[in-house]
Amino acid sequence: MATPTKSKITTRTFASWGEWFESLKAKQTELAEVTGIGKVQDEVKRARNGLEHAIRSANGSGAMPLRAYHYTIQGDETHEDMAAEAKRLADILSQILRANDRHANPERDQFARATLSAISGHLQALNEATTDLEHLTAQREAVLAELEAIEGKAPKASASTLGDMRKEVKNAEGERDRIDTTLRNMDSDEGPLQLCQDAERAAMERLEEAEALAALGEAGSEEVKAAKVTATKAAEALAKEQALHREMTAARRGLERKLEGANQTLASVRSVYHTALDRVRQADLAARESALVEKIEAMRDDLADLDRIYADLEEANPEASYGRARLTATMPYLHHHPRRDLFNSNGLEVTAAGIEE
Repeated sequence: MATPTKSKITTRTFASWGEWFESLKAKQTELAEVTGIGKVQDEVKRARNGLEHAIRSANGSGAMPLRAYHYTIQGDETHEDMAAEAKRLADILSQILRANDRHANPERDQFARATLSAISGHLQALNEATTDLEHLTAQREAVLAELEAIEGKAPKASASTLGDMRKEVKNAEGERDRIDTTLRNMDSDEGPLQLCQDAERAAMERLEEAEALAALGEAGSEEVKAAKVTATKAAEALAKEQALHREMTAARRGLERKLEGANQTLASVRSVYHTALDRVRQADLAARESALVEKIEAMRDDLADLDRIYADLEEANPEASYGRARLTATMPYLHHHPRRDLFNSNGLEVTAAGIEE
């Protein structure tokens, strides 16, 4: 079996990353298309607020019989809690309507009917919005899980991977520049065509003039013949120049399309490369941050030796006080370390016991 050439290996490396990148983009696009969660969340909030308002109104309304209803909104009620409480209030209001003499107490009747109507509308809206929210949330979580799975299947990346992909970027840049240079160097001057058109028009005018003079008997056949030869040559030259101009125009259009395609290819290649570059260097950054913190923490052994020396010196000199060995380091900004928030805000302090919080 023949050994693959370096260029084929490079192309294969980029192809594997390109396929993965397209899958990643497609799934990201799918995730972006899961829209409307914010809108539905607002609808859930409005419906809950409407039910809460109805409950509070029932609590404090003079139209309600004394101690007929009471519920304190806690703020952490679930959808089911709110629905159950709204139903309980609706049942009480229905009982009040049946027992109330609407003519004797029209205010109570009006309040109960209005509140029942509000509860019914808000509860229906809450149920519908909650169902929509659960559907959209489940859809988004499913796509996120698929996206995470794709991200976990990224091709192996290394410094050599980046080197291979940089070559692909340079190749794409070279192809784009080659087409662009050819297009810019292509003569788009329409001067020769204009000259041929002017010459053909002038020759035709001379021929028409000669034929007119011949008809008047003021010019001979030789003059007409010469004018015809000139007009024929001018027409042939114009036809040739027009053909060349059409070919040039077609070539320019073709090159412009090729340049557009080359720019799109270059943008795609760069996107793939930058994605790989980010993944490789982020991993390198995480490893370097961990190694840096470990190196500083490893100095606790030296600090322990200092503490022992301090203790001996203080024993030998009871009036002396050497304190405690402590190393304070101002860290570079950490992006990946699990304790980065602490180190970024407070720096890093190490004693013989290790890193102190």
